[in-house]
Amino acid sequence: MLAKFTATERPPMHIIQLDALTFVGPQILASDIKDLVRHDIRKIIVTRPERETNDQPALVEITRAATAVGIEVHQIPVVAGCITDDDVSAFGAIAALTSGPVFAYCRSGLRATSLWALHQARTGRSANHIIHAAQVAGYDISALSARLVADAAPTVDRT
Repeated sequence: MLAKFTATERPPMHIIQLDALTFVGPQILASDIKDLVRHDIRKIIVTRPERETNDQPALVEITRAATAVGIEVHQIPVVAGCITDDDVSAFGAIAALTSGPVFAYCRSGLRATSLWALHQARTGRSANHIIHAAQVAGYDISALSARLVADAAPTVDRT
């Protein structure tokens, strides 16, 4: 049976785990920060440009609520369908400097998942493994397959 919510309630926050330290999801509200605390999230990566849509909470609202509980907030304003190499590098740098789990979000979670995927390719994970992990999480990133292969970290020939 489906849960019903009144106009003043909203369903629980949707948090999807991609790997041991990376969670993604759709747009959050400042009131959702308490859910991130329960997952021990240390950093939030906002992958939406400010004011992308009228219903989007201001970054300052999210930042204020997050910093009040010790969570850092970073923004990589990715335009849908236009993830640059610099965006992927920024995502990797933020994730690398975190001592615990990271939560990345955009409108639906797809851009956040795509950034994670492209970063994973650079660290040596296979495109098939990355695509499968995203698919299990509910995101179809198969359109990135050629870029995942092209961005893959070179393997070292030990012969």
